[in-house]
Amino acid sequence: MRTVMLIASVAMIASGIFCIANSSAAFLSLAFIIGAVLVVLGACEMIIGRRADFERDEVGMGLTKDGIMLFILGIVIISGQITDDMVALMLFGLFLLMEGVMSFRNDWLDVSHIAREQRGGMTISASMIVIGTYMFFNTATFRVPVILLIGVSMIILGFRRFMQSFTIEYIRPSFITGNEEKLKEAQEEEKRALAKAKEGIREQKTAQRRIKKIEEDIAAEQSLVLDAQLRKQEREYEENLSE
Repeated sequence: MRTVMLIASVAMIASGIFCIANSSAAFLSLAFIIGAVLVVLGACEMIIGRRADFERDEVGMGLTKDGIMLFILGIVIISGQITDDMVALMLFGLFLLMEGVMSFRNDWLDVSHIAREQRGGMTISASMIVIGTYMFFNTATFRVPVILLIGVSMIILGFRRFMQSFTIEYIRPSFITGNEEKLKEAQEEEKRALAKAKEGIREQKTAQRRIKKIEEDIAAEQSLVLDAQLRKQEREYEENLSE
């Protein structure tokens, strides 16, 4: 699954570079290539999101949603529903902006305490937001060729999936996955129970030491009281004799 995702993301990046190299062409002339790559990548994401294991929770569901959107966008482009360059630019700008916002995480805001891979993810998401927003104002600013901007967006989308592919683990049959998950949960529960038992034994030993110390203190106090009583009785006996 990881290999499939890597190949698909590299194909996405390569198609983006191809678009940049042919930035003077019209969108309609490259529509089939762009749409085909989006369909293939979307199909791969849907399959991987449903069947692969991930290091982080809920990544599979997010990948499946991204795959569905890419697949539909690719079908729309291949079927010839988008013929105008500006419409294509707005569509890719909106898609890039949405994915950048949805992939951004709150814990990335603490830049000084995040890991290197998290900084990479933050940089990609921020780039998607900035470039996606710029696409809406391209005609009023620098008028960058449409295919060039689409190529840049495809490179960023492909690079994000390239990095995301490293979080994918191997595929396992569902019945084995379920049993292994149950075994893992049982082992975790055993570890927690063992830790609680060890803590209980330590607390028991501590309590026993306290009980022994208190008993020794009580015995010492009783001994002192008994000695005092004996001395008092002796003094009273001596006083009686003297009288």
